[in-house]
Amino acid sequence: MERRIDLSNLDLDRAAVMVAARRGGWRELGLVADEVSWMDNDVSWPAPLLRDRGQARRPKSLGVRVRGDAGEAEFVLYAGGWADVVVIHPGIDEPTAEYIELDDVEEFGPVLDRAVGLLA
Repeated sequence: MERRIDLSNLDLDRAAVMVAARRGGWRELGLVADEVSWMDNDVSWPAPLLRDRGQARRPKSLGVRVRGDAGEAEFVLYAGGWADVVVIHPGIDEPTAEYIELDDVEEFGPVLDRAVGLLA
């Protein structure tokens, strides 16, 4: 599978707004969402995860973890146009992992909703 490297494919700032807009609903479901983390494309590897968006001059990815009693979901959205999603349920040995190509950042909202819905 070929991954795109053009950082202009998806607007990660818009994706962060989408995460923020869902936090209240997640909280009502008894879920906790960690702070959004950012990775800057223009730093040497291994790139640190940043909590302050202002420190990521050229964001490569955005990550967030949502957890509750039924498990956790981890999302990493890459500006290149894809997301990695992992859902872990207690008592199940193998996590569910998905690679999803996105043509538009608005497609990230349904990805969040579907995976987090498995935790509710």
